[in-house]
Formats: sequence, C-alpha cells, structure tokens
Amino acid sequence: MTEKRKILILGATGVIGQAALRHFGESEGWSVLPVARRVPEGDDRFLSLDLLDTQACALALGALSDITHVLYAAVYEKPDALIEGWRDPEQMTNNDRMLRNVMEPLLAGDSPLEHVTLFQGSKAYGSHIETQVPIPAKEKWPRHQHKNFYWLQEDYLREKQAGQGWAFTVLRPRIVFGGAFGSNMNPISAIGVYAALQRRRGEPLHYPGGPERINQAVDADLIARACAWAATAPTARNEIFNIDNGDVFIWQNVWPAICDALEMKMGEARPLFLETLLDGTGPEDWAAIVDEQGLRAPRDIRKVVGQSLGYTDWQMATGKETAPNPVIASTIKIRQAGFHECIDTEDMFRKWFGIYRQERFLP
Repeated sequence: MTEKRKILILGATGVIGQAALRHFGESEGWSVLPVARRVPEGDDRFLSLDLLDTQACALALGALSDITHVLYAAVYEKPDALIEGWRDPEQMTNNDRMLRNVMEPLLAGDSPLEHVTLFQGSKAYGSHIETQVPIPAKEKWPRHQHKNFYWLQEDYLREKQAGQGWAFTVLRPRIVFGGAFGSNMNPISAIGVYAALQRRRGEPLHYPGGPERINQAVDADLIARACAWAATAPTARNEIFNIDNGDVFIWQNVWPAICDALEMKMGEARPLFLETLLDGTGPEDWAAIVDEQGLRAPRDIRKVVGQSLGYTDWQMATGKETAPNPVIASTIKIRQAGFHECIDTEDMFRKWFGIYRQERFLP
C-alpha cells in the first residue's frame, strides 16, 4: 500500500483553505491537518494556532514529524482597512513573520517535507498601484518594484529551499470565489447577504456596482485542484503560475445568472456601496432573516461577510465615474505545464449560490 502524503493547510477556514481542505480530505492517498486561528466549533480535525505567536508555532509545529506538504493560504489583514492595508508596512511584516513561524519549526524538525504551495495575486504586477498593468500580465516579467509581503515571503522560501530536496510553487489567482463565512475577500457572501436583504424588503436584485470593467475570476475548487496538481508535478517545481477560470467576465453580464441562481427578479442598475449594509437596519434585518428562515448562518452579519462588502464594492468599481483599467493575467504558462482545468464563470456563480442555498446559509 502506498504511504499517504500528509498536507498541512494553513488558513484552512478561508476561501482557498476550505476548498483545499475538502479536496485533499476527499482524495485517496492524502491525510490533512488543517490549521486556523479560530477553528470551527466541534471540528476536532483542526489545530488552533495563532501564526503570529512564534513560541506557540514552535511548540505545535516543531512536534510534527510526518508533514510532506504545506499549503500556505493564511493571510493577515488589518481590521477594517482591507484595501489600505495592502500598502501597510506592519501588514507586510506580519505576513512575513507568519510564514517564517510556520516554516522554521517544520524545517528544523523531522518532517519529510516535499513541497510548499504559496499564494500571491495580481498585486504582484502592481495592480493596486499602477493605472494600467500591461495586458496580459505574465509570470516571466521582472518583479514589479514596490514593497509587498509577496516578495518577502517568496524571497524567504527561495532562500530556505536552495539546495534542498523540497520544492515550492507560487499560485497567483485572480478574483477568488468560494464558500467561507467571515472571509475578508469573498464576493459570494457579500452578494448573497445583499440579495437576502433585498428579498426581505420586497425588492428585486438591483445591480449595485459601477461602470463595466473586464475581469477574471477563479473558482476556489479549481484552485484546490491546481494545488493538488502542483504538489506532485515535476513541471510545477519552483515555478510561479497565474490561474483563473479560463474566461473573462463583466459583472453586468453575469448579473442575470446570479439573479437566476438566487431565484430573484433582476432589477436595474442602482449604485450602492454594499458596505453600507453594515449600517442602519442591515444587521438587524440580517439577524431576522436567519431567525425567520431557520438558516445555519451566523446572526451577526459581520461574521458572514468579514470585510467582503467593501472588497466587492472595490471589485465592482462602485462609485467610479469611469471603469478602472482591467487587469488581465495570462494563464498560458500553467496550461503548458500540464494543468488544463477550467470552468465557465457563470456556471461558477450558479454553483456557489446553489451550495449556499442548499446548505441553508442563504434563503
């Protein structure tokens, strides 16, 4: 019988982390140890660990002797300052420290490490700084010269990996969609809560965003399958890959599919900052929806959306008079390396809203 590989998933309650936990947990030949700061109640699979606590990480992770793979999907984000925090030195320092707190005890211990997966994103191309990122963004370009915790983490991994038997892969997903309550960057939760509030108020689902902008999306489950591929593929060793669904989308064009998936009448374009749903009667109305519908979702709206309302406003260009220039990343490299999976973005929206409703997280 083939010996099982064991993967340590950091940030296992996030959008990517949850998808990876499901995928590897259901895959033959793998065992999983999920790690999170706040673990789901009653789920004894999880290791509860604050990655900023160096001593706690040393004690917990240094005692492990069977980890073959690491999937690092953890991220520190400043409370109520998601977009601004992307340039914050403290946020960069904390993210660098967290990865070191994981890797140092593992590398010093007896675990037979084979592979590490790390995540970046389009900010690697300066998308949060530049007016226009050249299209399409490619992994082979010289590193964009700006301060970013991506570079701190990547440089650390390269330094530690040099001359060693284990390898790493960096994945750069575009806008990630999946299932995770409390995530700071999950538009599915944000749109779902907005839709539920509109339904209770007897309103159709108006499109709340700004002007049309071409985007790319990536399904969290597709990312999980890419992680499984990268974990063992020789062509993924010490490489960086962009990843997306395989198509492009415009919010206004996928809005009919979203309305259909939620079984709501499509309204008109009515710009609205979704973040304002946290004000006024929004929190009370959401709690009432949970009670009236017998939902499994938290009554506290913030525990459902995290900072995702503001993040979705940003992605939808809400409040903008003209659309920000698109950020389009090439995914040729990962396809040439051997990962070919894709999903229609409209199908992705239907899937996730269907799951949320079936699991009684949305009415």
